[in-house]
Amino acid sequence: MNDYPVILAVEDFVPTLLAMYGFWLLASLGKAVPWGRLGALLIGAGGIAKSVWKLLVAAFGVDLPWLEAALFPLMSAGAVLLIWALLPTAPWWPFAAVYAAVTLGAAIAGTMKPVFILATAGVTTISVIGAVYAGRRRARPAIALYTLGIVLVTALVPLRNHPDHETLRLQWIEQGTNTAAQLAFLTAAWLTVRAYRRSPSEVLA
Repeated sequence: MNDYPVILAVEDFVPTLLAMYGFWLLASLGKAVPWGRLGALLIGAGGIAKSVWKLLVAAFGVDLPWLEAALFPLMSAGAVLLIWALLPTAPWWPFAAVYAAVTLGAAIAGTMKPVFILATAGVTTISVIGAVYAGRRRARPAIALYTLGIVLVTALVPLRNHPDHETLRLQWIEQGTNTAAQLAFLTAAWLTVRAYRRSPSEVLA
């Protein structure tokens, strides 16, 4: 991170804010809107914490590891909460049990990998649920954009595992891909919510 440019650190806030607004919009379609929006804010808070960490390191050489470490615990908690809010007949306790089991297992094992998996699976599931909502309104452009977002996020995996990942060129490609993915997700969420506002009687069963 010593050579990480400030402009790249600032850009890192863009996909985070795009995604958070998309989650916030989707939460308005759920059975428990305030809880869903809290989930959206928790997901966003995790991303913002990581972006602040990058900015502090790039601009001032200040390393606060707890900011970086907050990403996946907050993201996973928010994703679980938002998924529950978007599923109209789902009880709350299985979601709480899953989150508790994953975090406890991660603490016992001394690794964040289970929390990372839960966070990644959670935000992907939200896109799938959003696509189902969009399908109920035949909002095909939204479905296509949810799919594009998932494809672009999946493309980040080989980029992060590339031998040249730490180079500036790959960092810009990675962040550009992530920004495009979250812009696609936000646009899909907006189209979905707009479709339901035009015909609000039907909900996801």
